[in-house]
This record gives sequence, structure tokens and C-alpha cells, in this order.
Amino acid sequence: MGISGFLGQALTDPATGLPNLPYFEFIQDWESRRASRRSYTVRVLTLRVRGAADRSLAWRLCQELRTSDLIASDGGRSYRVLLTSPDAENAPAIGERIQAMIDKLNARPGAEPIRAELALESGRTFDGSQGPWGPGTPPSKG
Repeated sequence: MGISGFLGQALTDPATGLPNLPYFEFIQDWESRRASRRSYTVRVLTLRVRGAADRSLAWRLCQELRTSDLIASDGGRSYRVLLTSPDAENAPAIGERIQAMIDKLNARPGAEPIRAELALESGRTFDGSQGPWGPGTPPSKG
């Protein structure tokens, strides 16, 4: 199920077809709250790429991830991966799978080399500092 029309254009990166960073951050806040209620963590992998970062790389990244994970593009040469399931602690293994996939792409004859830098960060939690309203909280009356 894809996002279409004007909403889809507002929430996706046109170069990769992936969700964009504002959409990613919205979902990250939502999932961080849900994780805190269910006593598991949310992890974020940041992938910085030099080389052929395009739709084909985005598509391959999507293939390496679980359906419960979200990948987004910042519109430049970076991707962010939100690991949302209770086994998000496996983030290093997921990072290794992504690196192995990039190594395979680089091994193809005549392939433009892709250099990638992976970083793992903890999931953010919503503490109210992002504003008076967020997912799961009603707007203030006033």
C-alpha cells in the first residue's frame, strides 16, 4: 500500500521514492512512545553513502530490511532506518547485512563504487519537548 497524490509527494523523497525525513521523524516519535509502553527499544541506523545512491540502492535496502522496519531518505546521500520490533537489539546484525549487500553491489563488474558509513543510535523518546501535541496525545483546547 503506497502513499499517493499530493500527500505522497509531500511525504516521499523524489530521488529515491522512499519516505522523507519529516515523515520518518513523525513515525519515530510514534514508535518510540509505543515501545516505551511495551518495554522494548527503538533503534535507528544512519547510513551515509558516497557513490551511486539512487532508486536501485533504495530498493535493495528495502529488500534487506524487515517489513516492521522503516527506511527513509534525507534527500541527500543519507538514509535512516527505524528498527521498531522488539528484537531491534539486533541492529548490529542488520547493519552487517546492509554492509554485505553493499559489498555485493560493489563486486559487480563495472559497478560504480558505493562507499557507506553506518552508525547506530538509540531511539528517541517523546518527552513533550517537541511540542504540545504528538501522536497519541490530543491537541490542547484553546
